Parts: sequence; structure tokens; C-alpha cells
Amino acid sequence: MTIHRVESRAAAADMRGNYWHEGVADHVPRPRDLKSAYDVVIVGGGYSGLSVASGLAEQGASVLLIEQHGIGFGASSRNGGMVGPSFHGLGLAGLTKAYGDTKARQILAMGVEAVDYCEDLLSKPDMDCDLRMSGRFRGARTEADHHAMIGECERLGAAVGLRYEIVQPSDIHLHTGSRAYVGGILYPRDGGLHPKKLANTLATRAEVNGATLLTQMPATSIHRDASGFLVRTPGEDFRARQVVIATNGYSDSRMAELHRRIVPIDVAVSATRHLGEERVRAMSPGLQMHGESGRIFIWSRPSPDHTRFIFGGRIASKSAPPDVQRAQIAAAVGRLFPDLIADDFQHVWHGKIAYTTDHSPHIAQDDGLWLIGGYCGSGVTRSLYFADKLVRKMTGQPGSATPLDDIEFPVVPFRSFAPFAARTLTRYYALRDRLDRLRKPI
Repeated sequence: MTIHRVESRAAAADMRGNYWHEGVADHVPRPRDLKSAYDVVIVGGGYSGLSVASGLAEQGASVLLIEQHGIGFGASSRNGGMVGPSFHGLGLAGLTKAYGDTKARQILAMGVEAVDYCEDLLSKPDMDCDLRMSGRFRGARTEADHHAMIGECERLGAAVGLRYEIVQPSDIHLHTGSRAYVGGILYPRDGGLHPKKLANTLATRAEVNGATLLTQMPATSIHRDASGFLVRTPGEDFRARQVVIATNGYSDSRMAELHRRIVPIDVAVSATRHLGEERVRAMSPGLQMHGESGRIFIWSRPSPDHTRFIFGGRIASKSAPPDVQRAQIAAAVGRLFPDLIADDFQHVWHGKIAYTTDHSPHIAQDDGLWLIGGYCGSGVTRSLYFADKLVRKMTGQPGSATPLDDIEFPVVPFRSFAPFAARTLTRYYALRDRLDRLRKPI
């Protein structure tokens, strides 16, 4: 997720950018002599690209990763750091209608497998990322939402063994200090981590395994020829037998094969000032991750040190002045915690997440050109899991298959209009959410 750091006139001293950068230095790649040719060139230095680089290098491939900015410049150091099963947006009923019962269950089971894989990976001694599997509370805005959430959990429990706990109105206070909900669900297999620390750790691991990381160097074009690929940069050109495009929501016309399959969604994230652990625990007694029902929703979580609260979603306009942004965030968050005011939001940053038209992440390839991405807002778990699958596919290892392998990575119709359409749908869905909350239960 690219960050547009907020600079202000009067508020410059108070308004800060990405909270995850505080006290965590940027990863500086190890000096290494560049070669003219590699087995694999990877474009994109986020979780996906770094994980693929690490896995391929560990298997003995010569690997060059090219990143236009710094390591984890995009979503990989700017996201909410939330880990969970990442179930498909269509749900069991929607998937069954689209693909049939068997395929639907396989896709949903993949979500459980993904979080198991990630917890095992991130629990290793060298993975310094503040992982804590504290669970996630998802609040229901309306009684109809609560009923629908319970029904879906029951279906997922029966189909793929989803673990969950129904939170009745009388027990909401055990999970959140907000009075915005009529009930909820607790997902005990969810957790949180520090996203920038994870990006740095993955970069270190890739270099230890032998990959070369080249930052501040965009890939300007990729050309196929009889011997493989030529990847051009403003500095040098590199030959490769295979190329992986892992630019996700920040793909552009230079990476057209992925760009035309992705819809970028603008989001904002804000961290409060230092509130102290007592107040943070009043907002989240179990120090859990938080989500809610609704088409346009806010996610939130305590900071890893339990002294601040972090909120994310479509809660502020990146084009607005800093003081207006903080007012927008306070208005959006006020539905959950009305005691928070604009001055409480010390850090604000913006970026993009990548959606696909079929609500699915994908791995695809065309004769040595590999695409990976489209995580639809659940990139921490999905990126690591899909990167492992891609490494296995490229090296012929067992365990490479996913239930999405035979589903085409669809091109977005009228791609140039997609961002405008996404903004229009956001406003429409926000209106429908407001109407749902105003509607009295039958």
C-alpha cells in the first residue's frame, strides 16, 4: 500500500504518517554484485515477492528481486497486520452457486489451511514480527446481521471446521468497549502482528537464502524472446528464464498483465496518540483484532505494545487537508467510540488494496511469466500462503495445488473506469449500510 504522507501547515508538528515506521528502520539490502542474467527476476518487494524470492533461492535458483521504492513500501508495511482465515467474500452459498458444492468447500478449506501455514511460519524463531494470536471479535451492527453471521458460521463450521464463538448482547462488553453492536462472533484463530517488522524479516530471510534485492529501481518493461525474458530498468537490463510479477495493487501499465486484472481500492489507516494500556484495554478487553458487519466497515486493533488503537477502512479522503482528514476519521470512528476526538488521531496514512472481479486471489502463468496477487483486503495471510504455493509450482515440489488453479484470473472489463466505479460503489454501499441501521427489526 503506497503511503501519501500527510503534511500540513498548522498541524505539521502534530500529524504523523505511518505508525508502523516509528522505531523500525527501513531494510537496507546487502551489497551484492549484479549479474546480467538470473533464473528468476521478481518485480515487487512486498510479502509476496520477498517470500517467493526466499523460497526459490532456498531451492538453489539465482533470484533477483526489483523494487521501485524500498522494501515493503506498499501494503506490506502499511496494512493493519491482521492474520486470519481470509474466507472468500462470496461465502458458502455464493461459492456453491458459482462453482458447485465440492469446489466451494475446497476454496473455504483453503482459508483454514492458510492460517495454519502462516501461524507455523510466523512462529519460527527468526520471524521477528510481534505475532500474537489473540483472536478477532466481529461486531454485528443489526440483529439481522447477527443472525446472518451466526448462520454463516454454522455452515462454515460444518463444512470446513471453522472455530467460532457466538457473542450474545450480554457478553459484548467482554470483547469491546463499543456500544455500536447488538451481538457478534469471536474467531479465536485470528491474530495480529507488526507489518513492517514482517517485511524486514522476510527481506532478511530472502538474502540469507541467497536472493539479491535491488531497491529504488523500477522495472520499466518486460519483453519475451526466444531465450526467456528481458527485464528493463533505468539502470541495467536483466535476462531471466522466468519472471514473477508481484506488484499487486500498485501494478500499472508497465506490469500490464497484472494491472488489467486488479481493481485498486483506496483506504486510510489511523493510529491514535498514546492512550495508555488501561484505556486500550477498556476498548478491547482481550486485546483482540476487531471487525464488523456491513458492506463498508471499519476494522480496528490495539497496537502491539497495547498503548494505541489503530483504525482502518474507507474513513478519510487522501486529498483532504490534514485537519479535515482527522475530523473525517473522528466522525467515522465516532460510531464505535464517540469519546475519541479529532486530536486523538496522531498518525494518518493512505494506500491501496487489490480486489479482483471474482473476489479471489490468484496465481497465473503464461509460459514462464507468473502473476500473483488480488488478495481482496486479506493480504497478510494470503500473500504468504500463495507465495509458498507459487514456489512449489515453479520448482515442481509437491503440495503446490490450490482449488483456484483451474479458475481463470479474470481481466477487469473497462479497466480504465474501474477506480471510478469502485468509488461509486463505495458511496452506494455506505448509503445502504446507513439505511440498514435505521431500519427497525421486524
